[in-house]
Amino acid sequence: MNILQSISFSIINLTPPWFFNLLNFSSWLWVQWIGSLALLFLIRTIWVFISTSIRMRRIKKTSSEELELLITKTKKTYPKFSVIVPARNEADVVERTITKLTDLNYPKDRFEIVIITDEKEILNNTEKEITTQDVVNTTIEKLNDQPVKIWHLDVPNNFNGLFKGEMLEHEVKSTKGRALNYAFTIMFDHFNQNTDFFAFFDTDDHPNKNCLIEIAKENLLHTHKKVFQLPIFQCRNFWKISTFSKVIALGQSFTHEIFLPWIITWLPFLGGTNLFIQKDVLFNVNGFNYHSITEDLDLGVTIYLQTNNWPYYLPFASTEQTPGNIKAFLKQRHRWALGQLEVIKNLNQLRKEKSELGRKAKILYYKLCIYGPGEWTLFFWLTILSSIILVTRLLKTMVIILGMQGMFSFFSVSLLFKELLASVFIYAGMPMVLFSLILLLHYNKYVEYHHKSWQIIKKLGKFIMETSFIIPFIVVLYPLPFFSAFFKYSLGYYKKRELTWVKTPRTKE
Repeated sequence: MNILQSISFSIINLTPPWFFNLLNFSSWLWVQWIGSLALLFLIRTIWVFISTSIRMRRIKKTSSEELELLITKTKKTYPKFSVIVPARNEADVVERTITKLTDLNYPKDRFEIVIITDEKEILNNTEKEITTQDVVNTTIEKLNDQPVKIWHLDVPNNFNGLFKGEMLEHEVKSTKGRALNYAFTIMFDHFNQNTDFFAFFDTDDHPNKNCLIEIAKENLLHTHKKVFQLPIFQCRNFWKISTFSKVIALGQSFTHEIFLPWIITWLPFLGGTNLFIQKDVLFNVNGFNYHSITEDLDLGVTIYLQTNNWPYYLPFASTEQTPGNIKAFLKQRHRWALGQLEVIKNLNQLRKEKSELGRKAKILYYKLCIYGPGEWTLFFWLTILSSIILVTRLLKTMVIILGMQGMFSFFSVSLLFKELLASVFIYAGMPMVLFSLILLLHYNKYVEYHHKSWQIIKKLGKFIMETSFIIPFIVVLYPLPFFSAFFKYSLGYYKKRELTWVKTPRTKE
């Protein structure tokens, strides 16, 4: 008997009964029921993919000439856009974004750009580094000859954050909503006279060049459409981030392209960027909730409850960056989850009112509970079980291999082959690799390349290997920040904690 058989027989003779149950974990009846539930989610994904693809094919691109003909035919004028970009600690990316925005395909005298920085960035700049304010001012000087007007606003340290707000005698915590409300406060009269639509972008956004044309056309043809959400593909820095972040980037892009149009049919879900809102609608709800860390979702719910306007989806994507590593991803998603839980809490209070507002709030409350904490919890336990299944299948295969050394009959070889197939092709990362490569091919035109061909091939090989053998073990990290936020929030961990504007780390551009 060789040493491998001795190890195998020792394992068999010395381990308790529960060890053998663990080896057969994937055969447990209730685990198979969980697998059936996962299959139902897969069927839902396929159904959403087919239905969304059919709907989006009906939406045709609009050229400048077509919009001009429509303007002539309807005897209207080009809608005026104010493009708003809040930028705090964004010196690495803000210049390219401003340049991209000035190149939008729309009459240059019918849109303007407003960059909003935060005075705290200068006050806290003890290392005397280049600030966002420095880069914005330099960029405006460089682009002085182009016709688009660029405004630069710096939010004072003591602005109270309210729509049409005021200065206080003490410092006020920074949030994205506070920065946006400062622009509405300082430029209120200007916007009232010169703006039809607001367009909101993050500092790393590179929007579709025709996005303003598409919004203008849709609003001219359907005047009841006043709020628009367009997709965001967070894959531009694909080759600069970790393998886990690469998988997240492709998954997020797929979600925004396929699932977001479906979500918007039953939830007034706004994504905060690549977002377009008619001025009167936004001013009627007094701008953004500056306390909220998911001011976008909060705004979508508020607009629906107070003005009955529902967002519409158009498939013209803006590209962004994805958090470069697991730590940055966990922090970002955790923050998103906390923001949604705050919205759910506010809806829970409103739904108790005996009015039309209360009825609408009640419906949204249950929908957000299902699509939020309900699915977070379910996905978290599904990924936990999937990881346990993977580990136990691999362990079972190892035990069989150890026990079969020197005993290779036809029966034993066929059993071993069966176990290997089950472990590698059913529970390992093969499906994930295939799906990821399909998505990478699909979103490749949105990815930036800064490396030589042989370096990309090397990185692609590393991506395939790690997606096959590492990602299946850490896929539980995807729902973890959402479930963790829900768990801590339920225990009252954030009850007295003031949440502030936290910047997601960027890749330098």
